[in-house]
Amino acid sequence: MLKKITLIVLLIVLIKPAYDYGPKIIDGVNNFLNNHSAEITDATSEVITVVSDGVNTIASNISNMTTSSNTIKNSTLINEVQSIEELADAFYYYFSNWITEFEIHYKGSTSDIEHIIESAVKDAKSRNQYIEGHLSDRKIEYEYGVMDSKIKVYQQYLTTPEQELIVDSEVTNILSTVNPQNMTDFEKVKFVNDYIVKNTSYSEDTTASPHSACAVVSEGKGVCQGYALLALKLLQALGVESKYVVGEVYTGGHAWNLVKVDGEWYHLDTTWNDPVPDRPNTVSYKYFLINDAQIKLDHSWDQANYPEAKSKKYSFMKQVDHAYELNGYMYYSNIEDDNLLYRVDLNSGVSEKVTDSRAQFIVGYGDWLYFSNYSKGAYLTKIRTNGTEESTLYQTEVKNLFIEDGHLYFTTPDGLKKMALQ
Repeated sequence: MLKKITLIVLLIVLIKPAYDYGPKIIDGVNNFLNNHSAEITDATSEVITVVSDGVNTIASNISNMTTSSNTIKNSTLINEVQSIEELADAFYYYFSNWITEFEIHYKGSTSDIEHIIESAVKDAKSRNQYIEGHLSDRKIEYEYGVMDSKIKVYQQYLTTPEQELIVDSEVTNILSTVNPQNMTDFEKVKFVNDYIVKNTSYSEDTTASPHSACAVVSEGKGVCQGYALLALKLLQALGVESKYVVGEVYTGGHAWNLVKVDGEWYHLDTTWNDPVPDRPNTVSYKYFLINDAQIKLDHSWDQANYPEAKSKKYSFMKQVDHAYELNGYMYYSNIEDDNLLYRVDLNSGVSEKVTDSRAQFIVGYGDWLYFSNYSKGAYLTKIRTNGTEESTLYQTEVKNLFIEDGHLYFTTPDGLKKMALQ
């Protein structure tokens, strides 16, 4: 006689601001079970519901157990495994291909089959945090004898194979605009942070799951989980060692990243660097390359599961607004000094004031900086990078400056203007 066991794993997705998502997941699992039912006879059954991968366990005996009548046949992967490692290999194969229903044949002692399956799933998930972050509800059924078990898995995801093709394509397009070989780790992380913040609005109103990287990269909207997973994907593609962090903030569950820059770990929270409500082309750096002590003020996480971040090298970034990098310096509006124009040497971390003018929308060309001067009516102003020869170019309020093809573009109350640069 075979025993039949069903495990259901509910993964609580992380969002900011938090809301009561648990009942929706439970309802979905109940529907999932109802839609995969068929009567089996001559079986002793037990249902084990595991919340958050085994934190809490509730067991009850049920007669006339129901199971799925559908079985996915494996043709590209061997469906017979003989160890926990091989079982983990199989799970990882299916997870990484976003396959929703599959069966694995386990040949070996089943005296501890539940632990074997749980260990294999844990191993498989740990191999790729991007995949792990997109895993959702899971139901596992297994029938077993003394030395044989058939494991059926029904796995849901926050994404689809088609959506991941979109993500891969968009990531390639995004990174085609930079040359990683000529970038420092700092520049790579800043590029990722700036791209996500400038091109994303915090929102749950998406076609794809707002918790997925696809929603962020294809719709320009999403929540913290999507921000952090896309950041992870981009950073890893740029060769920056990074991690996906799950923790909490005052609103509830939250997700962000850890990144390694020049051998030191730092926290990066692209979601909290994105102003709400959204301010186009505005990037905050309050949560950019900060250490454990800094982020611990309003974030919490299981520190034992992640590397320690101790460096204060980039603590100056919390005062940075409207940043522009040029020739080893970052020019910025110092929010801790009345938004005056400053610059910092990116090698030494030493900051200095460039001018007493309040600057926003800073861009550069050659030896010149251009900005909106809020000390003088937000007029268009230029100044040499060494702080000399400051002058007003356009006596009208300007904003949203950018340079393209040797021309300076800016927005005025009358619309978009452009000016040739020499």
